[in-house]
This record gives sequence, C-alpha cells and structure tokens, in this order.
Amino acid sequence: MIPSRQPKSARRIVALLIVFSAGLISVADGQELRQGPPNGVLINDLAASHPVSAYIDASTLLVAEIDWENLDVDALFASVQKLTGDRPSDAAMVKDLIGKLKAGKAGRIYVLAGLQTLTDRAPLIVIPTPDAATLFASLKDLFGDNVRIAPSGSALLFGTPDQLKRVESLNPVSRSDILSPLHDANRLDHSVVIALPDASRDLLTKLWPAKEPVRFPVKVSPSQAAADIHRLVITVQTPPQPMVRLSLDTVDAEAADRVAETLTAIKQQFDPMLADVTLNREPKRVIVEIDGKTIELAETIASAMRQSAARSERIATMKQLGIAFYNYHDREKHLPPRCFVAADGKPLHSWLVAILPDMDNLAFYRSIRLDLTWDADENERLRTTVPAGFGSQHLPVGHTIIRAPVFPGSLWHGDGPPKRLKDITDPAADTILLIEAPDDASIHWADPTPWVISEDDPMENVFGNRDDARVLLADGSVLLLKRAEMDNQKLKAMLTIAAGD
Repeated sequence: MIPSRQPKSARRIVALLIVFSAGLISVADGQELRQGPPNGVLINDLAASHPVSAYIDASTLLVAEIDWENLDVDALFASVQKLTGDRPSDAAMVKDLIGKLKAGKAGRIYVLAGLQTLTDRAPLIVIPTPDAATLFASLKDLFGDNVRIAPSGSALLFGTPDQLKRVESLNPVSRSDILSPLHDANRLDHSVVIALPDASRDLLTKLWPAKEPVRFPVKVSPSQAAADIHRLVITVQTPPQPMVRLSLDTVDAEAADRVAETLTAIKQQFDPMLADVTLNREPKRVIVEIDGKTIELAETIASAMRQSAARSERIATMKQLGIAFYNYHDREKHLPPRCFVAADGKPLHSWLVAILPDMDNLAFYRSIRLDLTWDADENERLRTTVPAGFGSQHLPVGHTIIRAPVFPGSLWHGDGPPKRLKDITDPAADTILLIEAPDDASIHWADPTPWVISEDDPMENVFGNRDDARVLLADGSVLLLKRAEMDNQKLKAMLTIAAGD
C-alpha cells in the first residue's frame, strides 16, 4: 500500500503543546474564536480565583496549563527530533504565535476537556488576557476568516461552534479537585490535571481487565488502578533542562501502598533505564520524578530503536524489490527500464514506477498518466505520495535513497532496450542492481534523473561520507558493503553485469 505523507503539526511537540496546537489548528480549519467569559457563577473557594473557573463544570475531566513564556522552542523541537527522529517543521509558526501572545499580553494557555470533547473532536482553549482586543486582532490575522469576535471580556476562547454555544449557557461548579493543583507554587512550567469523578472511575473499574496485558513484564491490575487513583497531576519542565513530575492521588493509604508497589516493580524491571527515576510516598499520594538524565537516556534508546526499525524496513524493502524485479521479468521478458521515455526520447518516469504493480500497488499504477512527466500537474498524486518503505523522515517529502547506479557496463547503463536476466553473466551474488545512496544523492522516487557513478572514483559516489552502503544483488540478496573492505576495483567489478569479474 502507499500511505500519503501527512503534513506535520505542532501536535508532536509535547503532550501539553500537542493538545494546544491541535485546538489552534482546528480553529484554522473552520472553528470560531470568541472573546469574553460566559455568564459566571460566583464560587467562594480557591478554585474561584483561577482564570478558567468560569469554564469548569461537572463534566470537565482534564485541564492543561501551558506557560508559553517558558518555552525554548528550539530546544524543545530538538528533543522531539531525538525522540521521534523527525524534527517538527512548525518552529517558525510556534515562535510567531508566541510573539503574538506576548504582544497581546496573554496569560498562560489552558486546555479543557471532558466527555463531550470526544464528540467535539477538539478541546476548549482558554487564553486569559487584559487586552483581548489586541490579542484577537493579531490571532485573527494568523487564522484568517475562520476567527469571529464576541463581546469583549477577559479571555479568548477557541472551540467548535457547538462548544462555544454550550459555553454561553454553562453553569460553572466548584471543582477544587481539578483546579487546586494549578495553584501549587511548586509545580513545573506546564501542567495537566486529570480528575475522574467516582462514577467514571467505577465504570473504568468494571471495564478494565483485572490482570495485566499479555507479555507485560510486571503484575498490575488496570481495574484496581482505576479504583485506587482519583487524580493524576503531571507537571513538565521542557528542554533545555527537562523534568517530569507525576503525582498520583489515591483514595486512601492502602491504595497508595498498591500504587507504590506497582511503580517500584516497574522501576526495578526496567533498571538501569529508570535507575534515576525517584519515587516518593506520601500518606495518600505517590510522586514520580523523572529528571533530565533519564529523559536523555530515553532519547538515546528511542533513537537506537528507531534506527533498528528503519534498518529492518530498508532491508525488507530491498528484498521485496528483488522479488519484484524477477516477477517483472517473468511478465515482461526483460528487467525494468531505467526510465519511461516519451516518443521523442524525453524521460518521463523512473524505473520504480515500472515495478509498482509488482510492489502491490497496481491500482495506484493505473492512476498514473504514463504519457506525461512525473511532475506534471495531472500526476499530482504521484508527486505527493510515497511507496511504503521508500521514504524517510529526514529526507524531503517523496525522496528516496534507493537508487539505480548508472555505470559503464551496469544493468542501468545505456539508452538501448532494457536488459534481460541472461544479460547478467557475472556471478549474480556479486552483481549490484540497486544501492542505498548517500542522503545527498536522494531523489524523488518517480524522478527519472539518472544516478551517474564516476568511472574514476565510484567509491566516492557510492559511500560518500559513510562507512557502509547497503546493496541489492542480482540473486535477490541484500548485502552491507563495508568501505574498509572495498576499493574502486572491487566496486567496479560488482557494478558491471558482464565483465567476467
């Protein structure tokens, strides 16, 4: 199958900023922006002094607080790249948004969610500000005609039309359980508070299994955890000095014992990765602190796992290509051409387009205008779609490093008819068909531009600044060539198909 590359959004930053960005993006996609609080109800407790107390009701389950003034966007995005392997492309957008928030004297950003959020498919965003008109004007410019202003007030609200309509008739209630943690002076820069009412916890207790998932390394009861924990408070300090503090508030001391025992078992199971994670026990609370050293280790492990997975995927793709070449030959009685050409000899599409039917992409192949160039307007889907296994997160959209080497005497050399298997007279196990090229030699997978390998110094083209290069051989096997074990003569012998070497 061929998955489309989805546009990147700020939902990848961190959990808190993800929710916030998703709300902002949904505004740009057709939601409304209103200004001012709803008809408030006086709440004479600590929660009443919070700027979002007027938007909290009995159905609210989550409130997130984002201190945008303490966001180092570059450091944050660099950390995201280490964890995911893909640097978010939204740094400029986020910095621009922060500039507008500053000019509009915005306070911290709040994200509110409840059961109704599942239907709305977006949380309610609240941005307190003493200068709502200025902030609204700047955000209206940012989000275009999808922004609508309401009567003046002390905050801006982002949400769907249905959300904003409900807010107008909202009856706020006292929810110190969900707002009091946001008054804690010891909290970190950004916070998420999840408070489940007894009815919701009772339902989860009945729905969740009593035993741990299959192959989970620690004995834990999800249903018991739902019964034991009534509130979860997560506070985060973002890079360059990251830290995460997780507070699990339990229903009683016995529940805190069970939660602490489970977390201790998990910590021991994943030692040494969690060696620096600290667990602190209070009478009805368990606090977990994850410091920067642990987060850095997690980034390293994530990177290693990602590289291993990518390596396995690339090997599988190369092997699939070997099978596809043989299937193509059985059907067409020759191997794929280096490219499709027009009647006048103009290159139209790469060799990879030719084997799409043999890579389980027949329907997509039939949708391509083969009589037009790969980058023609009529082939827009071709330009914006990547066959599974060919793209990479660190390459431009649509680019691949799987290249057909054009070298004198190679499978892809010359403008004559496509080669046949019987044209490969050198040992198949020593003859290169395809190469994973250096990143700077990547190209859009449908682009027919040839990858010309130097006769004088093929090592430079094939390896670049790398120590190894993976190749597909004519017998269908995949081999990792080591630079230290190769020289120009050996490489030339492997690139040619009928040189008697």
